[in-house]
Amino acid sequence: MSWVALILTLLLEQVRAVPSGNPVYAGAAAWADKVAHNLNAGRPRHGAYGWLLVVGTGMLATLVVFEAARSFSWFAGLAIDVCVLFFALGFRQFSHPITLIQTALEQGDLDEARRVFAAWRRKSDPQFDAAELAEGEIARQAIEYGLLAAHRHVFGVLLWFLILPGPSGAVLYRFSEYLSRRWNRAAGPGDMPPDRFGEFAQQIYAWIDWLPVRFSALGFAIVGDFEGAVHCWRNLNTDSRPSILGGRTLILAAASGALGVRIFSAMDTARYLDPAAQEGAALAEPGPEALRSAVGLAWRAMILWLVLLLLLTLAAALA
Repeated sequence: MSWVALILTLLLEQVRAVPSGNPVYAGAAAWADKVAHNLNAGRPRHGAYGWLLVVGTGMLATLVVFEAARSFSWFAGLAIDVCVLFFALGFRQFSHPITLIQTALEQGDLDEARRVFAAWRRKSDPQFDAAELAEGEIARQAIEYGLLAAHRHVFGVLLWFLILPGPSGAVLYRFSEYLSRRWNRAAGPGDMPPDRFGEFAQQIYAWIDWLPVRFSALGFAIVGDFEGAVHCWRNLNTDSRPSILGGRTLILAAASGALGVRIFSAMDTARYLDPAAQEGAALAEPGPEALRSAVGLAWRAMILWLVLLLLLTLAAALA
């Protein structure tokens, strides 16, 4: 049933993507904010209580509804899986903006590319400004932001959906990732200084994300230039290892080698990759054509895991 649910969800999303202003997202944000408002006394343990309340309630409610639906009929259980995945997954959340940016750059419309990229980034960073970005930097940042979004909205959700019963794993990952950002936002004008309430959410998401990070990186390596991906993966500077806990460094290193394109900024490239690693992976400077390659890389990785899941499902059925 998991494979069928994933296929139906991906097809449904291609027909109609989830609007960012939907009631489910708004309700989740309101619930997270209410818990933070009521429990936040500025200490990490209060953040742990809040995280357990939000994530635990979401997982328990989802699992109860799923089991009740499945006891009624197989189709009802499948419908709950698809419904949860439809709001938890989000392949078009990165593929559609990247395609628009690529088209604008290929047509020489740098202002339109900046506008689309800025609108996309401001959903998570309201202060982002793309006005001064050159063509190559727009392409590089769009690939970086897009592949990280693919990890958070597709591959991380997919893996935990397969690990835990029903759609509870998808809820665990999506809420964990969301709270790690929501409760650790930078203070804006007039806001109180950040406190320690969000520390637990950030730390536990890093642990929950440990396996998905390697899942995403391995997928990119297999469907891309495997030798280049492994070369960049293995040649990450040892000083950068602590930052890999959040996943960004490892995913971008593997994706850089898989695409043969420099995805890190110039400063991060010098920090995380030795010159020998860059030369060995033959990393080129990003351009509009690299945007299409990045979307293709994510699609191929998704197809890889879907095919593998199908084979495992068939093997289990025939055993």
